[in-house]
Amino acid sequence: MMRSIVVVMLVALTGCSSGSKAPGPAATPSTAAPTMSPSPVTSASLAPAAAAPTSMPVAEARHDLAALDSRDCRTVAQAYIAAIAHNDFASAARVWNDPAINAARLKSVFTNYAIPQIGISKVEEEGAAGSSYCTVTGKLSDVADPNEPPASGEIVLKRVNDVPGATPDQLRWTIRSSTFIQKLQRSG
Repeated sequence: MMRSIVVVMLVALTGCSSGSKAPGPAATPSTAAPTMSPSPVTSASLAPAAAAPTSMPVAEARHDLAALDSRDCRTVAQAYIAAIAHNDFASAARVWNDPAINAARLKSVFTNYAIPQIGISKVEEEGAAGSSYCTVTGKLSDVADPNEPPASGEIVLKRVNDVPGATPDQLRWTIRSSTFIQKLQRSG
């Protein structure tokens, strides 16, 4: 029942879109195991009213982990946000790729949110000495409780640039820290 409500709310949010959507990866049918690819669902109602930035799309969880291999940090952040919105904390923990930030810890962090949703207001990338960093800024709200004030925060992701000898885990975007609700930071 709760999943049906979430789907209905996400569909309703699509209708609130400002019409400005970032391109996402094309969906392709697959016979392989389910993976996590985003499909655009906007969160226009969650963008800060004062600055009125263009709303960024929020991914819909499909338990598709292919998005985690994307070279686009926005795609990876959207996969994480979609997993959180669907209480799929195991998939969300994969974006952290850190044993200290596991599904149980993420579940406990978001326990006070019936339907957590993060609206992205800004994505900034920068490079530094062989690595790239991406900061995703937005607001966390509870779709089920519109009276709960949104919490501002950011997610910082990192990936190693195409350095010879880099492992696949180093080459993909992983979350380094997040300041939504409480500060979470990688253990290493």
